[in-house]
Amino acid sequence: MLSKKTGGDYMITRKIIYTALFASIGIILPQLIHIIGGPSLGPILLPIHLPVFIGAMLLGSRSGILIAIVSLFIGFLLGMPPYPIIVFMFFEMIVYALISGYLYFKLELNIFVSLISAKVLGMATSFITVNIALSFTNISLPPLFGSLAVFSIGIPGIIIQLILVPIIVVRLKGVYVTNAGLS
Repeated sequence: MLSKKTGGDYMITRKIIYTALFASIGIILPQLIHIIGGPSLGPILLPIHLPVFIGAMLLGSRSGILIAIVSLFIGFLLGMPPYPIIVFMFFEMIVYALISGYLYFKLELNIFVSLISAKVLGMATSFITVNIALSFTNISLPPLFGSLAVFSIGIPGIIIQLILVPIIVVRLKGVYVTNAGLS
């Protein structure tokens, strides 16, 4: 039997390993999608969102935020997402991780309520940041144009998230990760 200190160290180590695993997936999956379908497939399928949502829901908001930051930063160094898109994605991903991790992991709300709430708030964050950026430029687009275009192109990715995230989270929660000791 593990002592309380050893058990706690084990849980921390396990959480760090899972966080690193999901961050790695957050780096590799978008790059793979871009290799297979070109750079235009990423905004359609939204592959970086999957490990952020799954990691945050299984490991908590802090791990989800770390997954988002590491995935975005290393992905940016590898060329995807490009600047300035990374700026908008940064805020959006942080909100996804924060809200989904808090609602599902911490409050233990229904997975669909948690996912949809996080998705709506993250998209609203993206909408706000895009419109703030447009207000500082001389781009003559209607304020809603850029945001609505970004959201409409990502509808297939949103559908994929609504299907895969709950399935994967429930499966992994039952097999690999328990909430006991992970916070």
